[in-house]
Amino acid sequence: MSMNPRELEQLENYFNQTLAADERAALENRMSGDAEFRRAAEEHFDFLKSLQEYSIQKQLRENLDQIHEEMLTSEVEREEPSRGWLKTLWPSIAVAASVALVSTLATYFTLRYYDNEHQTQYQIVSRKVQKIEKSLDKLKNSNNKKPEVAPGNYSGSGFLVSANGYIVTSYHVIKSADSVFVENDKFGRLKTTLVYGNASSDVAVLLINDDSFKRPVTVPFSVRASEGSIGEPVYTLGYPREEIVYGEGSISAASGFEQNENAYQISIPVNPGNSGGPMIDQQGAVVGIINGVQTSVRGTAFAIKSEVLLNELKNIPADSLSKPLRLNNQSQLYGLSRVNQIKKLKDFVFIVKVYNSK
Repeated sequence: MSMNPRELEQLENYFNQTLAADERAALENRMSGDAEFRRAAEEHFDFLKSLQEYSIQKQLRENLDQIHEEMLTSEVEREEPSRGWLKTLWPSIAVAASVALVSTLATYFTLRYYDNEHQTQYQIVSRKVQKIEKSLDKLKNSNNKKPEVAPGNYSGSGFLVSANGYIVTSYHVIKSADSVFVENDKFGRLKTTLVYGNASSDVAVLLINDDSFKRPVTVPFSVRASEGSIGEPVYTLGYPREEIVYGEGSISAASGFEQNENAYQISIPVNPGNSGGPMIDQQGAVVGIINGVQTSVRGTAFAIKSEVLLNELKNIPADSLSKPLRLNNQSQLYGLSRVNQIKKLKDFVFIVKVYNSK
């Protein structure tokens, strides 16, 4: 049904709620009694609504352009954004973009019924919202990033042996430290204090002394009491760089450097940063502590035996322990594949960062 200009004007005034009361009543009576006219009027109302939404979309698109341009400009001007700037700007940007996204999605269901031009306008706005979301994600990641701290003078590895915060590492890693921090992806960066150290055995014990430490229920591995055998497969996890690294090999000799009976020689490629990290047997038990590399013989590395570690833990004076040091008697890694063992074990291995003023 086609309408004349007068009818179209009346319908537009009705839609905008500017039609006089008597004309409004007459128009509603006509729509009630004339089904064909009512269908035509409803189609015209839908069209007017789409035009209204299109106007909102146009303004929204312009606003999004302005927000995105300001974000890009600010990012170029700031080589290193301050946390204060992010904290101030983030809530406003997040609200603006969220409102924009909700508005865009709400209008989609109207625009999709109309011509291709309106659908194209929706797609344009949607792409702009996606750009805003990407910029927001980038800002959010910057806002959540921990502040940079000065690198340690040197570092090694260590592993949690008791759920209440006792960490084993090599004594030579921490011997000259003024302060020692441990860090990994699960627990973050934690301050520690030295509880015990023995230069002759190269074993040291740290205690996490940090309020942010959320102690686990238990550690998933045990410390093996029996000595390993030559040819026995073993593997290591440690921090020769700023991420955990896996290495595998076997016990190649029952004594260490210069026939040290407290250590094994192992055929695992390690680096200085591995010192203090655990050496694990096939059942998921700690069988040694990585403690050195013999640079004059390529590929030769050593590990302190787990028997030595157990003896050292027993020898810690009681008054040095502010908390009980309880070892796990049975490995929870037994029977798991190597990959699944590592998934559980890696959360309990730390990079040990050493600081001193010398």
